[in-house]
Amino acid sequence: MFKGILGKYNDLKIGHKLVLIFLLISIVPITVLQGFHFAVVRQAMIKQSDELIYNNLIQISERTNLSLENYTNLLYQIYVDEEIIDQISIIGNGTPSRRASAKSRIRNILHKSAGVIDGIRCISLVCSNGETVAYDFTTDSAVWNLWSKFSDMRISPPYLDSKGIARMVITPTMKFSDNGEMKYYFHISKRMYDFDHLDKGSIATVIMTIDADVLNDLCNSSDEPDSSINFIISPSGKVISYPNDTFIASDTTDGLDSFVRKSGFLADSNTIGINTYTDSSTGWIFVNAYDREKVLKDVIHTQHLILTISYILLLLVFLIIIYTTKHFGHSVQNILDGMKTVQDGNLEEIIPVRSRDEFGSIAENFNLMTKRVKELLSEITSAKDRQRKAELKALEAQINPHFLYNTLDSINWMAIENGENDISKALSNLGLILRHTVSKVDALVTVAVERDFLIRYLELQSLRYEDAFSYEINVAPETEKLYVHKLLIQPLVENAILHGFEDIENGGSLTINIDTSEDTSYLQISVADNGKGIPPEVLTALKNRDEVVQKSGLGLYNVFSRLAIYYGDDAHWNINSVAEIGTEITLYIPYKLCL
Repeated sequence: MFKGILGKYNDLKIGHKLVLIFLLISIVPITVLQGFHFAVVRQAMIKQSDELIYNNLIQISERTNLSLENYTNLLYQIYVDEEIIDQISIIGNGTPSRRASAKSRIRNILHKSAGVIDGIRCISLVCSNGETVAYDFTTDSAVWNLWSKFSDMRISPPYLDSKGIARMVITPTMKFSDNGEMKYYFHISKRMYDFDHLDKGSIATVIMTIDADVLNDLCNSSDEPDSSINFIISPSGKVISYPNDTFIASDTTDGLDSFVRKSGFLADSNTIGINTYTDSSTGWIFVNAYDREKVLKDVIHTQHLILTISYILLLLVFLIIIYTTKHFGHSVQNILDGMKTVQDGNLEEIIPVRSRDEFGSIAENFNLMTKRVKELLSEITSAKDRQRKAELKALEAQINPHFLYNTLDSINWMAIENGENDISKALSNLGLILRHTVSKVDALVTVAVERDFLIRYLELQSLRYEDAFSYEINVAPETEKLYVHKLLIQPLVENAILHGFEDIENGGSLTINIDTSEDTSYLQISVADNGKGIPPEVLTALKNRDEVVQKSGLGLYNVFSRLAIYYGDDAHWNINSVAEIGTEITLYIPYKLCL
């Protein structure tokens, strides 16, 4: 009787078997409800924790702004100090001795502010003419200071950040090597003006350099739990303040969770909670990371106890599943063995069908598929034979390019012997053009070689169209030895002649200019004509890079598609066209790829 029941169970469809299993394990819904309950409780606790942390981040942000306000007030006193403004004017226009005296006077004024606020490392005044007056409160020196490695502080990030901005600017934390030790500072900078002569613009920039530990002290107090840290990042994801100085100025674009683990904090935590608050005044993002497991340890303990009880109840279900999967395993193994035999090349293999469930259906369909594969292989072999014969016939019909060259050369000598110099020149140009075009199309040639090819091509076209157009080729000498891909310019010229000068009997003008861009970052190739212009709908399509590259084809599409393939995204083109006035197409090829 037991064997009969098992036999009927084996013959059931997989769907019926799953229904029977779910009926036997009805205890699972109870376990699911328990899990759902604990998930809701867990989520509520996480939400409460996140709200408290978020409010704490707001308070940290407010404390930070108050602290920064102390520094900005001191900075304000410096950049409105009339004596400093007068001394800066002397530095810009005075004699060497007066400039030295002015610098000394400014340093004395800066020195007096040393004990006003803790954390200031250096105050620097960068004049518009490049002169710098800096006072380092740590070295107590006018010569040796944090910025000594900058020969011109106008290239320093704080100076560049404040360029063209009237308000105070905060530059995120930077790394400095100070006597072999890495130090970390952020900066507050402000452009200075002579208020009696505002028309002269900025006369200097005052830069205050502040120890990054000031920010870390504001973010992390001594009573912070070990399972939680606070830090600050910039809008771009750069770390401004962090408990471990080594990771200041690091990038967090891979994710805050990943960054915190890499830094060594909360490395053992399976789940890290992240909360952020963006300060509207500074733009800084205040971040808190904490170990959620420690916060929720009581809830997790209770949940584990309930789940343990559920696992015991599911043991019976597990035993049933073991039997079912074993039966499935035998059926699957039979199918896999058959597939392996077919894979080895034996298409005569037949998988035995031992049950009426889905696996039996798979075996039957596999046997039918094997039979169909044998038929298709026979058809493919026959098709390949036909294709090979067609290719041989096509190969036999090909014309040897050397035969064309030799034939044109013979006709050329006949023209010379009969005094037909124009015909001889045309044949000679045609032969050279054929040699240039038939050989490797994607080969690189110098600009000079491509220019000579265009001259011969235009001479033939001019002869063909009976001088209906004139042409001019201008090549900058410094570009002659640069390399470009063959036949990249010729289609543009051909398009101008065929379409631009269509129905024009005389007066056509074609100009080809090859030069470098003003910053020498591109090789510029322009082809301009005074023809009919490009229709608006075609012009719109040609300006769509994605559409052009995908479409490829002939003519202009071919040129632009090849340009993108050869030179990548840095290469581009520009088209200016006006109906009945003319068209100018300019290619921009990265200069470094032409060397």
